[in-house]
Amino acid sequence: MRLNRGRKTARNLALCALLGALVYTMLGFPPYTVRGMLDRVERRYLLSDLEPVLVLVEKSSMRYDGDLLAHHTTYLIARTGDAYVSTDFTRHGLEVRPEYRRNLKMSHNALCLGLNGTLYVAGDFAGAASASVEVTAQRTTRMYDPETEEYELVVRDKKTFSYPGEKVSGALFSFRYREGKGGMASWGAWGPYTNLEEAAYNWYSTYYKGASDGSRGVLHGDLPVKVTLYDEAGGVLDTLELSISNYELFSYP
Repeated sequence: MRLNRGRKTARNLALCALLGALVYTMLGFPPYTVRGMLDRVERRYLLSDLEPVLVLVEKSSMRYDGDLLAHHTTYLIARTGDAYVSTDFTRHGLEVRPEYRRNLKMSHNALCLGLNGTLYVAGDFAGAASASVEVTAQRTTRMYDPETEEYELVVRDKKTFSYPGEKVSGALFSFRYREGKGGMASWGAWGPYTNLEEAAYNWYSTYYKGASDGSRGVLHGDLPVKVTLYDEAGGVLDTLELSISNYELFSYP
């Protein structure tokens, strides 16, 4: 039985749909929308009714050597009740990988996320007209002695960085802390003009004792974050004591 043009078209479309469904299944049913990503987070962490707080989903793109297609990362802040989570999904072609660049963070009442030179703080801010943030960095060095297999931790000067906030919504403030274009090429060490992004990268160090090349690693550290909320008249409504990883505060060029 010969098929006319219309039947051939219908057959080809059905085969394409079947092939697409097969590829989607082989890839593990990756989520391609924000709602799909939140559904994946709910199933993975036994949550429910997650709603996005960071509505402006920021996407970063990078291309590794030998890659034909770029990697695109979507960062999300969402909440359910008084619980807040931040996570990311990285897409490469048809593949979508959760938590490719950082692990999921979860907190009650408020949460902060550092991303591309901006600090985002999520919480119940409907009654707040404005906000400011203070982030404190402290020079911390950890030296490892391979002979004794012991670590020596040296903690020195600290500095507090203050920034005004911009109210994005009733549940989100943003604080821009990057100065200039950012990047690590000209970042100095300790000094009165050091900015937060430089401090997050340079002031947390780990070394191997006796290493001939003097190589340095970036030590992980949690920096205290103090958020002050103000009413229309400038009076203090509340203060929040949070923390953020120094890894979130600097980014590679």
